Amino acid sequence: MSSIPVLTTLDSYVAHHAAARPKALAAVHGRRRLDYAELETRVAKVAAALRRDGIRPGDRVAVLSTPRIEYLVLLNAILRAGAIYVGLNPRHVPAELAHAIDLTGPSRIFVLRSALGLDPESALEEALPLAGVSCPATPFSGPDDLPAAPQGIPAGTVPRTPEDAAVIVFTSGTTGKPKGATLHHSGLIQSAISQWEHLAVPDQRMLSNLPINHVGCILNLTYGPLVGGGALIFQEKFDPAGALDLIETEKINAWLQVPAMFQMVVAEPSFPLRDLSSLRAICAGGGALPRPVLAALRKTGARIYVEYGQTEVMSTLAFADHDSDDETLSTTIGRFDPRFEVRIADAENRPCATGEIGEVQAHGDCVMRGYWNDPAATAAAFTSDGWLRTGDLALRRADGLVEIKGRLTEMIKSGGYNLYPREIEMALETHPAIEAVVVVGLADPKFGEAAHAVLSLRPGTEVQAEALKLWCARALANYKTPRSFRRLQTLPRLPNGKIDRTHIRALAPGLPILD
Repeated sequence: MSSIPVLTTLDSYVAHHAAARPKALAAVHGRRRLDYAELETRVAKVAAALRRDGIRPGDRVAVLSTPRIEYLVLLNAILRAGAIYVGLNPRHVPAELAHAIDLTGPSRIFVLRSALGLDPESALEEALPLAGVSCPATPFSGPDDLPAAPQGIPAGTVPRTPEDAAVIVFTSGTTGKPKGATLHHSGLIQSAISQWEHLAVPDQRMLSNLPINHVGCILNLTYGPLVGGGALIFQEKFDPAGALDLIETEKINAWLQVPAMFQMVVAEPSFPLRDLSSLRAICAGGGALPRPVLAALRKTGARIYVEYGQTEVMSTLAFADHDSDDETLSTTIGRFDPRFEVRIADAENRPCATGEIGEVQAHGDCVMRGYWNDPAATAAAFTSDGWLRTGDLALRRADGLVEIKGRLTEMIKSGGYNLYPREIEMALETHPAIEAVVVVGLADPKFGEAAHAVLSLRPGTEVQAEALKLWCARALANYKTPRSFRRLQTLPRLPNGKIDRTHIRALAPGLPILD
């Protein structure tokens, strides 16, 4: 049984830890530090001001900012006031901001005056007319710019339930306009507790450096530590050397990033020289870790995990076991957490047998309530018996571990065979020259469709197509071997750090082919 209480709402954990451990560190940003008592005081005052200024339960309140203490205060204050948080990314152009604002219709927007050399305030001014929305915008540069009523309001003043919507998080939009997944308190709480228990690091100090519109920031790097009374160490803009500096100086002991970030950190020239002995748990989410990256991270002495999920399932459904070896970490996502309802189902939505490939589907409290203001997309996301379709293809092995085989929409039908890109990619990722690879299906006059690999190479390496075909032959049947190998200097990525497979698929026909 978990030692973490299951509270009604996410912001209740701030109040809970402020009462139990008022002087415990809650957040660090540069030279600024907040303990839980100070964080609770700020949250209560801003929440009271929001209520005083007319924010009502169910209203949406947007925040355009980088990850920093003001974000943490506003997120919890918005929830304390009974409203729904909408995160906006300063790196987004006005048209992207306008889409999120138009869809969610916020009653108020808080905007950081300047961030990362950008001008979010000007971008917002341009976005509002595009969205056709008129709502007050409150600029801020520091915590003293946030509204604050003289007296905080008790959490019970605003009636709330665990089922209430807490945040709207936009999907990455690889297939059209991003959709706003509506995530509720109890689902996010269960996911945060799951992460705390799997990482098993008491007195967590977590590096928090993902964009505040990303479920990885809101869940994994904010409430994942907060439910257990941990501390968030903010880094406004990810850079490898800066991340290592913070791990050393702030004695970070829990480190969760997307694979691309880990890849850049271990490639940082100073990485082997750093004192990373404070680390107890390292976790990769959003994709597989390449073997050389795993090998480098092993040298820290920390336990290494992978986790699997997506925005629509509160970020996390599965975790690797604490003693997983590199083979397991690079080929599986671990096991589905038993507190969540998850199945692998065939095309008729029947549970698959062990070893049979099907779609990962989820049900119950771990699943979003729907896409905000998009009933058609919501209906399409669920099966006739009410299970969320993740679109991910997977199989459960005899040992209970789960292997991801790709996306349902990416499956390649070639000459009567179903080819799963992820299986082919994993075989190629073990080649020492390959930095990253995506397998796509292209039209083929003989087979209808055929697999082709788009890859980037490690600096200073070269490889020929014939060598890659021989490499594939060690692990794959010949019909799975890519028909061609096409090179990019670097694979394009989405703002969340994941490889942009849609863009790569569009580029593939025109890319140079390795001899």
